[in-house]
Amino acid sequence: MKTFLWSVTGLLALIWSGLAWAAAGLVRWTVEALSTGRAAELGKTAVEFKFPAWTEPFLDTGLLEAVQALVQWLLEMAGTGAPMAGTAIGWLVPLVWIGWALGLTVLIVIALVLNYLIKRLPSAGTPTALAR
Repeated sequence: MKTFLWSVTGLLALIWSGLAWAAAGLVRWTVEALSTGRAAELGKTAVEFKFPAWTEPFLDTGLLEAVQALVQWLLEMAGTGAPMAGTAIGWLVPLVWIGWALGLTVLIVIALVLNYLIKRLPSAGTPTALAR
């Protein structure tokens, strides 16, 4: 039972670490794209993209147009803060890793508590379990 607990804990820790690594990379890429102006180019490309005609029966084109308009608006708003974006990377990426550390600490504490509770369970073959 303990082996299963720690195996699941290790798997969850790996998944959590991978998500934190991806989030840190995404934050770094987003901040760099905003500070260099590439985000505006990507926004124009996203808004100008037209879905092929054969996808219309499967997609809600009104919703997709609304999403494209939202992306364009967000990138226009982000473009005004582009000079500030370069300094944001200095505290956003460490913030992601602080969140990772807090989450991993919570995961390990939960695993330790469950390990303690498993230790306290009576075994099926012990005399105390048979006496009850």
